[in-house]
Amino acid sequence: MRKAAAVILALLILLAHSASAEKIRLGKTNCLLQPAAEEDTGKRYVLFAGSGDYFFAIRKCADITAKDGMLLIPQGDSQYVLNSRASDEVIRDIRPQLLEWAEEGFEMILVGYSSGGYPAVELARELAEEGYAGKLFVLDGANRAYKSVYYNADFYREYLTAWDVTICASAGNSFRIAVNTRALGEALRNDENVTYLQYNMGHNDMKALYGYVFGGLEMPDPEEINDLYGRKAGK
Repeated sequence: MRKAAAVILALLILLAHSASAEKIRLGKTNCLLQPAAEEDTGKRYVLFAGSGDYFFAIRKCADITAKDGMLLIPQGDSQYVLNSRASDEVIRDIRPQLLEWAEEGFEMILVGYSSGGYPAVELARELAEEGYAGKLFVLDGANRAYKSVYYNADFYREYLTAWDVTICASAGNSFRIAVNTRALGEALRNDENVTYLQYNMGHNDMKALYGYVFGGLEMPDPEEINDLYGRKAGK
């Protein structure tokens, strides 16, 4: 009974929020667009959610007002974030839209959470190769290698030095991608264009940071919120 009630509630949430986010299709990729406020439309936000994060991402698209931009939440037909090959399709589908926005002069803000880190970083690289810079947020989303491309510190230093990069890592070793993110953050800690923040929250808790990015706020100081979670790195 509880399970059925939860499903009904989830459906009601989706129906309630569908009016504030427009569903569009770029290639084979379904996206949700959150209209920007008319008085300030200088930025374009792109959220690459993690695997299993579809419903949470939809809620965020509807709940957060991107007062100076638009939220574009890519969602592949087969939950693209579950594998890199499907992510490649999403990258191909939305790359023209991101380039169009960049050419029009919008500030690009790419957010990659968990397995969504791969398409976020790869698209940042492709935009950089076209001469466009922006902000990249890697939230527990550091990938190691794909198709002989190593997304390590050398990769960031070769392709993304013009970008403002923020790397946020969770604690614990349960998720390999969290361990990778901490290693990447430590390696880039002293680079001028990189901000590295280590939080005591768990991997799933990192979604709380969406609100800071889309609200145009500074990422919280780890010391300010770590007491809320009480986890220690490596545990």
